[in-house]
Amino acid sequence: MSHKGHPKRVAGVYLDSTKAVVIRPAPDYEEGDYIIQDKIEAEHHSRRGDKDAANHAEQSELLKYYKSVAALLHVYDELYIFGPGNAQEQFQNHIREDAQFNSTDFTIHSSEQLTEAQMIVNVRKHFESNS
Repeated sequence: MSHKGHPKRVAGVYLDSTKAVVIRPAPDYEEGDYIIQDKIEAEHHSRRGDKDAANHAEQSELLKYYKSVAALLHVYDELYIFGPGNAQEQFQNHIREDAQFNSTDFTIHSSEQLTEAQMIVNVRKHFESNS
């Protein structure tokens, strides 16, 4: 919900199975000026042995990764989550279970692998077209 004097806080999140990049308006926001706020690398350890144990460890690492990303996003009113594969959908499902995101609006979009410059352009275009 946006009030006069309190603009809607927005962020874009590029998310795949290896990294997340959080993009938001610059602090001294000029129209269309977005910056990278944070980057998080997912932990991946090679596994040997029991397939079930390896799968459980992988799911545990994924949950830890999603929690790390979500911790950066509680302050936003609207999130644009995008990236290749289905990581963004899995992440959205994860944060929908978190009560701190009950009033957060989400948009999910599938995209190809992008450079950081392309990520920023993608987020800027999304929020400009939805304002």
